[in-house]
Amino acid sequence: MAMSPAVTALTTVLAVLAGSAATYLVGKLTDRDRFARELKVRWDQRRLDACLSYVSAAKLTGTVAIQIQQGRIDGASEADVAASLQQLGEAEGRRAEAFEALPLLADGDTIEAAHDLNRATWQLTEAARRGMELDEQAWHGKADNWVTALNNFHSAARAGLNVPGRFSRRDVAALVISRPERAAA
Repeated sequence: MAMSPAVTALTTVLAVLAGSAATYLVGKLTDRDRFARELKVRWDQRRLDACLSYVSAAKLTGTVAIQIQQGRIDGASEADVAASLQQLGEAEGRRAEAFEALPLLADGDTIEAAHDLNRATWQLTEAARRGMELDEQAWHGKADNWVTALNNFHSAARAGLNVPGRFSRRDVAALVISRPERAAA
């Protein structure tokens, strides 16, 4: 039994409509997935930039504080200490500004690690600003806490950004400044 031309035409039109609808649906789903991936990459990049900006500023702040303390130990002039304190203030401002992006972009563990790094950095900067007379053990304790907090921030940020691999921690004691031994004159 042969189909009438009207039925054949109607079947063809329905097949074309079904094919068009399927093509539209697949295109729409593909575009939605691509947009979601692009958005994720964009936010991941912003999170990475925020973490890098913050950790760089925190590291600079802590490093300047350590240099000030080491300069005092080595007998730096008051003018050199004053210049370093100016640099410390600028670094601290940069650290505080860079921190502000983290609560907006980072995950909870990274934000907590940043708070801990802030506290450890403040302990170093306070000692450097006030010229606190700390024995070597107390100073090394503050510096050790700062390096540990810095490492913890790196670990938390890596986890929050889904960076593969394990973070390699160095021996904290090997990184902290020590008073150079003076040769007997």
